[in-house]
Amino acid sequence: MRDIALEIGRERVGQVVDEFYRQVRRHPTLAGPFARVDDWPAHLERLTHFWWVTLGGERYLDYRYAVPARHAEAGFTPALLHDWLALFRQVVRAQLAPEQAGAWITRAERIGESLRLMHELGHFPAPAGPSIVAIPR
Repeated sequence: MRDIALEIGRERVGQVVDEFYRQVRRHPTLAGPFARVDDWPAHLERLTHFWWVTLGGERYLDYRYAVPARHAEAGFTPALLHDWLALFRQVVRAQLAPEQAGAWITRAERIGESLRLMHELGHFPAPAGPSIVAIPR
């Protein structure tokens, strides 16, 4: 899988993340789990970093991401994942060139499939503590 972070650019990754979560906050099923976010600028900064690194960019923040635990804390379900991925595909396709969008969506779908399988197999972590996307190292 080719890295596309540099092709897209860090600023553009941030713009896509911002637009996606703007739409999440208005979404009929996704807004609820994200209503627990109390500092959207910090949350978006961590999410932008997460996606930048996931797309092959170099780390510029010192965070350790605990994706399954954070999703469990937010009340993740496979049905919510379905809605999240549908909206994500829509936003990414509207914001990027087809090849870049396809590569980013593929990564999101792989992460989603891992989360779904963990949930279905009973390996999803129990919620523990406040909901944040990343925890400092």
